[in-house]
Amino acid sequence: MDAFSVAASGLRSAELRLSASAHNVANLTTPSFRPLRAEQTSVEGGGSSVELRQAASPQEVDLARELIQQILATSQFDASLRVLAVATEMRGQLLDQLA
Repeated sequence: MDAFSVAASGLRSAELRLSASAHNVANLTTPSFRPLRAEQTSVEGGGSSVELRQAASPQEVDLARELIQQILATSQFDASLRVLAVATEMRGQLLDQLA
């Protein structure tokens, strides 16, 4: 997997994690709410994927947990964008060398 694909999968994973957490916070007071959980895994060859799972039974939303998930998703966005920037810079330098 190339760096652009790794960055794209990281951005998508971060987006899903943040969306799941935002969904949970938005439904904080919804009776019988079953929160979403984002389960992230590494992909062979590079990158990541996220699978969203809904709790089997109603549960209270833990705001501390959701804050941590949002911070982690933000950090993942930042890291993935940095990978994208470095890959773009490296490709540009390679093209300059070949020109």
